[in-house]
Amino acid sequence: MRNNDSITFSEKLKNKLSIYKENRPSAFIFAMVIVSNLAAVVLSSLLLLFLPENKGRSFGEMMRFAFTLMVNPSGRYQYSDYPVSLIITTVVVLLGMISLTGGTVGYITSIIMNVIEKSSSSRRNLNLDKHIVILNYNHKVPALIYDYCFDDISSTYIVILADREKSYIEKQIDDVFSIYGKKKKLFNIIVRNGNPLSKLELDKISLNTAKTVIIMSPEEEGASDRSGLYNAQSFAISKLFMFISSYLKKYDASCSPNLIVETPNSDIEKIIKEYHDESDASGSQMVELVNYNELLGKIFAIVTMMPSLNDALLHMISFEGVEFYIEDIPEGVSVSEDIKRQKSAVPIIDKGGKRVYLAEDENAAGQTKNSTASGSSLSEFKPFTPVINIDKSKIVIVGSNSKLKYILESLACFKKEFEGTDLDVILMDTEENRAQLEKCCSDPAYSVLFEGEGSGAVVIKDIFEPLGDLDPHILDNANSVLFLSEENCEDGHIDEKPLLFWSRLNNSKVKNIAENKQSWECIVEVLDMQNKDIIESRDRDQVILSEKFLSCLYAQLGKDPKRLEFIRDMVTYENDSSSVNKNNELLNDCSVISVAAGMFFRNFEGPLDFSSKRELISGVFEATDHRYLPVGCVKNGINYLFARTNGSNDDLDTAVLLPKNDDEKLVIRENRLKLDPKDEIIVVKM
Repeated sequence: MRNNDSITFSEKLKNKLSIYKENRPSAFIFAMVIVSNLAAVVLSSLLLLFLPENKGRSFGEMMRFAFTLMVNPSGRYQYSDYPVSLIITTVVVLLGMISLTGGTVGYITSIIMNVIEKSSSSRRNLNLDKHIVILNYNHKVPALIYDYCFDDISSTYIVILADREKSYIEKQIDDVFSIYGKKKKLFNIIVRNGNPLSKLELDKISLNTAKTVIIMSPEEEGASDRSGLYNAQSFAISKLFMFISSYLKKYDASCSPNLIVETPNSDIEKIIKEYHDESDASGSQMVELVNYNELLGKIFAIVTMMPSLNDALLHMISFEGVEFYIEDIPEGVSVSEDIKRQKSAVPIIDKGGKRVYLAEDENAAGQTKNSTASGSSLSEFKPFTPVINIDKSKIVIVGSNSKLKYILESLACFKKEFEGTDLDVILMDTEENRAQLEKCCSDPAYSVLFEGEGSGAVVIKDIFEPLGDLDPHILDNANSVLFLSEENCEDGHIDEKPLLFWSRLNNSKVKNIAENKQSWECIVEVLDMQNKDIIESRDRDQVILSEKFLSCLYAQLGKDPKRLEFIRDMVTYENDSSSVNKNNELLNDCSVISVAAGMFFRNFEGPLDFSSKRELISGVFEATDHRYLPVGCVKNGINYLFARTNGSNDDLDTAVLLPKNDDEKLVIRENRLKLDPKDEIIVVKM
């Protein structure tokens, strides 16, 4: 009796075919195509044997003849005088069309389409080296990509891996290029839809051979309330960092990519730092944490005190124009000597065994001019002490967000570092933020800012109410008014609050009264760059694009993470909590300042007329005992940075950059540079 539990050969074959068909459908279909072609040839050969013309021929000859008919159907017309033979050969041709053309060609076409589909759906492995990987997607990524167009795009390779649709990300990138009015020039981009927490996905993008990995804070698709995502994003960032660190441990530590991590606050920054310190005992992996609220807060503080630095700072960080490069220190060459020998770059400072240059590109940082070139003989200045302070005494901050505490901290540190500065601050916002304003005003850390008679908090009951009832003297002696954007709002209302405040304050009696006594500048933070033109349509009003600052910074760090330490120091003043280490030792080596030339050179003997930019740079650097280094100036509202050849043969004696518009007509061509007292000089303070 047959055992009902045993499996027959036919059942086993049926099961194997079913599993093979399910797991390897492509191979199964290919086998079926081969079988169907063989069957068609055999059937056609049998049919051809019955033709009277083929009597006495072998089956092998008929198989060859059948295949010939399938490939070349015109051969059947030799039987046109024999109706039966013509019908049979026609059937053979039809079988060939079905089996060969329909089956084989169709299968090959499907293979090609499958390859295209796999490439489109990001399922193929990438064989890349020294590329830049961006994990997660948010609205800063397109501007980050855009900034690389001003770098060496031929050697920049970028892979974006995010749990977002590829078509959506690519459209967002294209939109940024269209907003800036430029055609897309960067083709070395691969966008992958996938989970950054998947080892398989990381293997496919060759993460271990990347040069830099940038971990962005994730942006939820279709999110309407950003505040509800804040904690979830913070956790997601720390979780992804831990996962990536663990993933990279199985590879050679000496070849491990640098990690750049975007963090929203100091708490997450601390968690990641502690985890890294414990897990990476050898210290072989470079990890740079960017607390973007802190960094932007410091930049905002600088711009409110020195509005002319808005464009200059952005273009020092962006690849568009000049930027900072960290190179090996030329053997036996000091910074003073290097200033005189560099062709078109400005050496800034020696830091960590390297030298920081302000230059148009990486190659320009190492080019030296001929010893016989003009400007080799420079005048020596008598020692003098520059004067640094704010010539106006009040800053008004309208609105509040996560950057506010860092803004106030930086302002307080500036006032303590430069004792001649008489700086008062007024905070203004609506009723729902009253508690936050009052807490800031009563915080002992910021008390130095709220000592003046007109300083403190001003609460507006309703942003739509007329502002004419405010104290008309609230803007007297104001240096600037900063309008902060609101972070916790629906996507459709981004920048709504600062734009409304800006518009109402510009059209209120308060401004009309104040303008008769003192002019002041409006600086409006916008998150959506399409709102930029609305603000800049008014004279003296300017926009600070917080997201663009960050995007440009991340683009810089993707090429060289070491730049972060210098850039962070450049916008940090002494006494800042991040300016000292755990032993209370000062960490920051320099900071950037813009001040009226008449004030800066108050103790300077001689006219402000210099034979070249190089003479100004070298002379001030030596006359101030290497404490102040000029890197640019502001003339007639135009920012000039002393570090660009602009594609010509001019060297540092003649070449300058105009960051805002790069207008050839405004370039200072002559060697000589004359500063009027009202002009500003941009210096790096050591």
